[in-house]
Amino acid sequence: MLKIRVIPVLTFNGIGLVKTKQFSNPRMLGNPIQAAKVFNARGVDELVFIDILASKQKRKINLPIIQDVIKECYMPVGIGGGISDLWDINDLLRIGADKVIVKSKALINPEFVKEASDFFGSQCITIAVDAKKHGDGYKIYNNLGVDIDVIDFVRMVEDSGAGELIVNAVDNDGMMNGFDCQLIRLVETASKLPLIALGGGGDLHHYKELFTNTNVEAVGSSSIFSFTQFTPLDIKKELQAIGKPVRLC
Repeated sequence: MLKIRVIPVLTFNGIGLVKTKQFSNPRMLGNPIQAAKVFNARGVDELVFIDILASKQKRKINLPIIQDVIKECYMPVGIGGGISDLWDINDLLRIGADKVIVKSKALINPEFVKEASDFFGSQCITIAVDAKKHGDGYKIYNNLGVDIDVIDFVRMVEDSGAGELIVNAVDNDGMMNGFDCQLIRLVETASKLPLIALGGGGDLHHYKELFTNTNVEAVGSSSIFSFTQFTPLDIKKELQAIGKPVRLC
């Protein structure tokens, strides 16, 4: 049985680490390299690092900073932000990224996901599914003017060869009031891809609720590690207590 992955998510604005609430009002947190050192020392399963402004500002991600972050990590690292062509993916994989995380380019040009997965392999192509409630359903949150239902987007990128999804509940982002289990179950029914649930973790019981009410095998979090005393190990022990397989060492 696969071990549950608990994944710290570092969000970057091109200068330093930030944390948003519902994708707005970013709060400065500190240095990404120091944060990577801390999580590496804690033996986390994986690390995700996303430049949340690179695509919006039409710039490339800062490769020297990414390389310094990766150098501190002895765990798999997924990197996202500003990916616009296959060269960007190649650059990130070349300096040590295990996966790349794509959203904007997939919305603008769905064929890009197929090109990337065909060239590099599905295992390293992760799609960010930023879902915002819309009536009785969910749509993909973006500032590109693309109007698409979450399920339509998920099915599209799966058919195009994506290997993994990061499903982020925009309404829960940074609120620390629990995960959107309804959203996760909806995506699970629409796709066979492995997914990372993100958005809303603020207390240990939120993780118990998530893993009791969904079949997800990975969870990403940020605020709980920045604004509470809880660590990834605390979350794993909570999951172990309900019978979930985790790596404690």
